[in-house]
Amino acid sequence: MLSLWTILQAVLMMFNGVAVLNNERFLEKYGWGFSQMQSSNSLKMSVIGGIHAVHYFRAFLMVINVVVIVIKLLSG
Repeated sequence: MLSLWTILQAVLMMFNGVAVLNNERFLEKYGWGFSQMQSSNSLKMSVIGGIHAVHYFRAFLMVINVVVIVIKLLSG
């Protein structure tokens, strides 16, 4: 059954996937790096800003991952 807990775990996994993307080796190569950020209000600039925000909160993501792992271990 698809529950709110399962959806939150899926969102956390997507954030983890974005957090591990390397700016120089991957994002800049395909035109999605931080150097492409401009002052326009396009969807691409919003996505690049979101990627930058996820990179900024990597330590917070690690804490959330540990909490989710502990909950999964305790719930059996």
